[in-house]
Amino acid sequence: MRKTTIDIGTNTILMLIADFDESTFKINTVVDIQRIPRLGKGVDSSRNILPESFQKAINILNEYKQISKKHHSEQITATATSFIRDSHNKHELISEIKKHTGIEIEILPGEEEARWTFWGGIFDKIQNSNNNRQIFTIDIGGGSTEITSASNIPAKLNKEILLTYPIKGKSFNIGSVRLNEKFLKSHPPSVSAVKKAEEFINESLSQFEEFDKSDKSDKLLIGVAGTITTLGTVKLRLPNFDRESVDGVDLTYTDIENLQTEFSSKSLTELYKMGDYMEGRADIIIPGTLILKCFMEKFGLHKLTVSTRGLRYGIFLREVLIHSN
Repeated sequence: MRKTTIDIGTNTILMLIADFDESTFKINTVVDIQRIPRLGKGVDSSRNILPESFQKAINILNEYKQISKKHHSEQITATATSFIRDSHNKHELISEIKKHTGIEIEILPGEEEARWTFWGGIFDKIQNSNNNRQIFTIDIGGGSTEITSASNIPAKLNKEILLTYPIKGKSFNIGSVRLNEKFLKSHPPSVSAVKKAEEFINESLSQFEEFDKSDKSDKLLIGVAGTITTLGTVKLRLPNFDRESVDGVDLTYTDIENLQTEFSSKSLTELYKMGDYMEGRADIIIPGTLILKCFMEKFGLHKLTVSTRGLRYGIFLREVLIHSN
């Protein structure tokens, strides 16, 4: 059964249309696209979604609905995350979207978002491999960051494992748009602004009790979402984003430090000129990179593997598994 999943985030709206191959337990992607309307602009300070964001969301979802119809998708599942969870007028937005598009929006709790981001991010990275280690995912969004972990995941995944395997995860209200609006209002940001942002990030990350600091075994860190894929693209010095090239690229802590320095040395105009992947991203790439750097530094993680998948793939798996016979 062909299904569509839509991930409505603070900065982006992502859509996946895919088929599921039960014999190989594999997702076959048909369409995977994004739009960058930044619907969550101003939500951190006002706690209200702006009227202009209502129409942006409706226009994009109607576009996605038509694309889904063109590709004969039989079901659309749309989920919303941090900025909608935090807004006072979320029910008004959901009602307007339903009225003008016919699409129901499911607001994911932070823990649910973290769980399915985990599976979406690692699903194609660990199949039939030795997973006797602690696996982490980090999803740096515009309004929140989700961190998840699990250990000793079976090499061969199945429905029962994805639905019941113990995964520890937490959603933090630190995101690239949120940090930008709260601390990093100028470009490049001042030293004092960066310091305040780092203090805020580290204070939030101190709540992540699931990290086993006594475990000295090998750890695998997989990163998903726009900040991570942009960093991978820049490391490869690609003129434009290429999903196949970026997926699976490794970023070291030193890479991330160097990229942070490079971004801070460029004007916004220069950042936009780096490639199409900076559209809707240039002004928030520094806070996004800062979140990743602080996380890796705080927990002594030296390398990250880029995944171009994430929550939309996880929700696809959830829908396939829950509604399959």
